[in-house]
Amino acid sequence: MLRADSENQYKGQFGIWNLKRALSTTKKEKITAVLITRAQQGKVSVVRHQGKVEIQKIRRYMKEQTRRDISIRTSISSEPVNVENLFGHALQCGNRVDIQVATPSSNSGPSPRDRPSPGDALSPNNERSALTVVAKETLKIRRAHLFAQKHHTDLLRGMNLQEQSITTDWLNQFWQYSFTTARTWGRGPRVWNASSLRFNEFSKARIESHSGTPAMTVNSSEQQSRHEGKSPNSFNIEEPSPLCRWSIHVRAISYDRVVSPEPAEDMANPDDENSWRPWAGAETIHDFAQRLQENLESNDFSTVEIRDLPLSSGQIARAAKRSPEQLMEDAFGFSIMARNRYLVSDMMVGINGGAHFSLHDLYPLHLASSYLDGSKTCCSVFDDIVQGMPSGEASVRKLYTNHLNHTVLDNLMIAILKGHTSCTPVMVDEAFKKERRFAGEEVDICGRWDADSDCIRHLHASGNPTIPQNWKHMFCHTSAQAINHCIGTLFSPHWGPDINTSSGLFLKRCHKEECGLKLQLKPLHTLVITTVYLAQLGSDGENLFGMIACLLCLLGKGANPLLKANVSLNALLNNDDSPKCSHFELDPLELTQKVPQKLISEWPQERITGWRTFCAILKLSQNEWNPPPRPEPPAMTPNGNNEEDEDRDEDMDEDYDNDSGEENCIPAYCCDHDATPYQQNFFGKNKSLATLWAAVQTELLTYRRIAEGDPWISANFDMQSVLESLENGKELSIRLVSEGMMKPFCSCGIFCNSEGPACLRVEEASASYFSNLEDWSRTTYLHAFEERTSIWDPDF
Repeated sequence: MLRADSENQYKGQFGIWNLKRALSTTKKEKITAVLITRAQQGKVSVVRHQGKVEIQKIRRYMKEQTRRDISIRTSISSEPVNVENLFGHALQCGNRVDIQVATPSSNSGPSPRDRPSPGDALSPNNERSALTVVAKETLKIRRAHLFAQKHHTDLLRGMNLQEQSITTDWLNQFWQYSFTTARTWGRGPRVWNASSLRFNEFSKARIESHSGTPAMTVNSSEQQSRHEGKSPNSFNIEEPSPLCRWSIHVRAISYDRVVSPEPAEDMANPDDENSWRPWAGAETIHDFAQRLQENLESNDFSTVEIRDLPLSSGQIARAAKRSPEQLMEDAFGFSIMARNRYLVSDMMVGINGGAHFSLHDLYPLHLASSYLDGSKTCCSVFDDIVQGMPSGEASVRKLYTNHLNHTVLDNLMIAILKGHTSCTPVMVDEAFKKERRFAGEEVDICGRWDADSDCIRHLHASGNPTIPQNWKHMFCHTSAQAINHCIGTLFSPHWGPDINTSSGLFLKRCHKEECGLKLQLKPLHTLVITTVYLAQLGSDGENLFGMIACLLCLLGKGANPLLKANVSLNALLNNDDSPKCSHFELDPLELTQKVPQKLISEWPQERITGWRTFCAILKLSQNEWNPPPRPEPPAMTPNGNNEEDEDRDEDMDEDYDNDSGEENCIPAYCCDHDATPYQQNFFGKNKSLATLWAAVQTELLTYRRIAEGDPWISANFDMQSVLESLENGKELSIRLVSEGMMKPFCSCGIFCNSEGPACLRVEEASASYFSNLEDWSRTTYLHAFEERTSIWDPDF
């Protein structure tokens, strides 16, 4: 008698006897795959093996697979995805609707929101039904795996139209819930759910907008163009106001608080923010993250029943619970997008307190610049992050360039283009060729709409993923001020990044195979191309004042106008069919000179004036960085007198006579900033540049377009007069200068005694009050940053 002393000996002997398992693991896996496929198709299945019905072994195998202890890391993906997903690219791209969903035709199965009738329900006592139920559950869990592993394309490929519709609704609803909860955290309703968020209203609008249309497929270009070609009015969507809102930075005022009754939080009307009151007790970002996890588990945020969801929300919720640090980072991302300073600051305190969070997938400054809101928070959230980011691998410098090779400054340029032009993402970067919209479009930098505004929700529910061009307007003062405040905040501190870091936008390569040179721009080159796009594709009324403000701000912070880059204008204009290399090494001014005059001549006159002013400023700055040779002295007469003593134009030599003992170099000496390394004089001895920068800052602080039909620039700042003064070498003759409307400023263009030069206050710039920003219903007052300059000092 054969005796086996171990399990291995038994297994070996079974092989000798040619004995096999009734159903091998390989076969079980193949059978499971077939069952899942049939379950996805709504088909009931039965398994026969060796002539017998095999139910229990297959059910047991599939249940074992579903009970596997998987490690799902719910991380923020940097990859483009095709649905609004929970933790993926959607966190950076917002409430995107990339799948056009039609009401299924009558023969396409039950509606996504209709439960099967009792007659069609599967009997739990039917073994075939039980097997199908297990197969469906296994399919849901595998889809949760795909979702967590960021295999979004595979996830969608395995879904039919009905399942795509349900999944898209559920994910969009969670994004909307998370955004609104983050935006309102600390005031108003403490709890948001599907009812208070009115999801049924917008889901109904979405279905009605597609009624009668044929079923759609994912990313169908024909169907996309059909809906993109329709105006929002085709779906009776109320358009936002064309008038901006704005924020004003003010100095904090000390006062004695009067004890008030505790606010009744439960009386807050979710639809009326005027009824909202601050919460009695402060809750942290940890509490916010916990709230997100709880809602994943309860599903209270959604109108989609868990049993109808084509993937396992339970697995996603459990994964979030097992990854508290990652959930905190996701909560941080929503806090940035919703511009909740309290939550953002709380997170920064935690990071600096030793909490270990990797921000390399989040890129907080890129996210903040994608969701800028000049009307309510301006640069505040951006500033909180700059001031609060730690040293080391999560520092501002380390995270200045993201995974797309875009710098934070690049993202600010994208903010200009997405908000004020008809540019598409692929025009900015070929890496965006599959993208149909920019990140953060659902938040207007001028404050006219937000991601949870009714107009945006109706727009997305109608199937339109992009902001209509007629909703946009020119690069206005509110937008320009927010952009310039961010530039100043980013590059003023001693820990800030190098302002001359190469750009990742408009990146091209020479099309000649034997060359293939990488054509990468410098920051000022990128600014030039952005200005051209704004002039060419900008909204009505565009005059390029905002781009002049950005140019002066960058020059004032040390952007070098002499740096050259390999540029092919033909490639940038997408018409490079030359058999030879078409690129040249150009500085920013040379690049402006390569812009075709035929193109410029087609612009409105106010844009031509702005463009010429932009170019004149670049030329003056270059002359300061690399001054032309000093003229040789005129020939002397026999009596020793200069032949031109009486005719010499004293203005021509004024700059040479002043500070004659100083070298002509950049940065130049500024008596007001002799001991302040955070601010240096990059305007040199050119008084026009310093005066113009001071005037631009004052204009941004004191004027807004109050009513439709009002000019976009005040009468105190005449662009044509500025151009004539710069081109003729004369003193600026605009009213802000000629009538002494500004306080004293230094040769850097910075107002003397200003406490926050990157974020100026009205009273620090204006000699008297002449602002027109008195409409309180459109104004948000923000506390100005105090003692910021001392923190920027490296010796602090």
